[in-house]
Amino acid sequence: MATSDAAPPHGISVPDASPRAPAAKSSRGPQRKLRLGGRDYAVILPSLRDARLHVAAVLLTLQLLGQTVLGFRLSVAQILISLAVGALIEFVVAFFKDKVILWPASGLLTGNSTAFILRTPGTLHGDWWSLHGIWIFVGVVAISMISKYLIRWKGRHIFNPSNLGLVLAFVALGPQYTEPMDLFWIPMGPWMIVTYAILIVGGLLIGWELKLLGLELGFMVAFAAGVAIALAAVPDHCMVASWHVTPMCGQELWQVLVTSPELLIFAFFMVPDPRTVPDGQAARFVFGLLVGLLAVVLLGPTALEFWTKTAILASLVIACALRFGLARLLAPLDEAGGRLAAMRRIGWAAPAVLGVTLLSLSALPVAADISTHGPQPAAGLTDGSRPNFTYKIGGGPAIGGWVSDSAGAALPPQSSSGPGSASARVWALPPIPPVSVASNVMTFDPSITPQSAARLAHDVVLDLIIESEARRAHDLQLAATGAEGDGLTEFTDVIKQDIATGKIVQKTYTFDQVKLELFLPKFASQAPRLMGITLHGTATLITRDASGKVLSQTASSYSKSWGLNGANGPEGHQTIVVDYTGLAPAP
Repeated sequence: MATSDAAPPHGISVPDASPRAPAAKSSRGPQRKLRLGGRDYAVILPSLRDARLHVAAVLLTLQLLGQTVLGFRLSVAQILISLAVGALIEFVVAFFKDKVILWPASGLLTGNSTAFILRTPGTLHGDWWSLHGIWIFVGVVAISMISKYLIRWKGRHIFNPSNLGLVLAFVALGPQYTEPMDLFWIPMGPWMIVTYAILIVGGLLIGWELKLLGLELGFMVAFAAGVAIALAAVPDHCMVASWHVTPMCGQELWQVLVTSPELLIFAFFMVPDPRTVPDGQAARFVFGLLVGLLAVVLLGPTALEFWTKTAILASLVIACALRFGLARLLAPLDEAGGRLAAMRRIGWAAPAVLGVTLLSLSALPVAADISTHGPQPAAGLTDGSRPNFTYKIGGGPAIGGWVSDSAGAALPPQSSSGPGSASARVWALPPIPPVSVASNVMTFDPSITPQSAARLAHDVVLDLIIESEARRAHDLQLAATGAEGDGLTEFTDVIKQDIATGKIVQKTYTFDQVKLELFLPKFASQAPRLMGITLHGTATLITRDASGKVLSQTASSYSKSWGLNGANGPEGHQTIVVDYTGLAPAP
């Protein structure tokens, strides 16, 4: 996040101080002296002129909205501990290294920005004092602060501290333990309008104060134009997100990315850090362009929201590593003498810059096309594995051909001139209670109706009855008509066990409650939410030996959640694919 570039009063050397800035323009608070243990310590208090306080005010306001109306999956305890760790590290370093007692504005800002963007899967909105994954928050803040003191060049830290710490955490730990803030917060309404107003007005005012508006403009122009170019050339590039029922592609994806409040946080409060960007206005504008183009190139190969956001954050890490060379290359543009003189001073570097720019633009569609050739990351299963399936956008037969083929397939074969035998099974299902639909299901998938929910419940119960008969008959082929994938394995395992022990087990059900709800994936909470049917009731097991003699009969409560495959199979119904029992309900 942005930090002040001004020097402390009276030449005191403290973190984030710029030796080039005159003391008269200091944003530090009034200096006093305090004598401790026979040694004088300069005391620097906070100042309302410090731009870091202005950034903190915006972020804390957004944090307050996030805890109340925006639904942030972040606890108050995670925020406070992040603030405390950042402040403590800066205070200790300043106290022992610089002999200064100061208000740790930079450490507080690093902790605040880390907590604002970082999420740990399993933390729910409203769980105010949760310490879930707190070691990750502490580690990210500590690494961020340490990088500021250790990774330096010419007296300045190279990387934006919180940006570097977050990217390292997301890449090293992955979606199993971490996730960036969602690109989408809440539907547009009064509170979202207030949020956008705070973001945009606050960002522009702070950018104007720090003379970084050109950099912000450069980033937004490059990012918006770059994404448009990439998606125009590769319209099949899509992104999967937890808050959207289908992959987002084309214009919809462009709108989501460019107008995302998280992207605005990145553009207005993370990229424009005066300590980690070039000093000249021309170089700052080009730096913004560079970050925007890098972000588009890096997000090109991604298809999951987690990696899309990580790619955007990583663009700033790369740009910061290149900024000293960029500043030296573009220094003539900020010197007096006019544009022609500046171009002459740049010399051979001008065509090189043009070539790199054209190469970057040509790389945009190439990068975007990469994601269309691999499997789409899917939500994690309960055992921690992740299934993969390839999705196609815009493929398949034309509508007219589909209608013709479907109609033809519905007709009986020409040779069927006589009566046929009715040998199909008839399944007797237990009574199914009315299906209750969780409120977030309708938001996630507006196409869900009471009728479609009832159909899903019917198919799950039918699948369970099929599996019950398959177990009684020791029929593995019959079991495959009621389940598939991991869901089928769960049923065939018990059938094989019954065969091995020579027992016949019949399972019957009664249900008193059925609910359609959303679940959080176990190890990929920013993958799509999982829609499943939860059944409550009683299951009765009757065990017989090979001769049919009853060995035991037991009844127990039944509570299981099942996921279906989403398409009718050969038998005309959806089949069970996975057991969602034990997953956390989605907020």
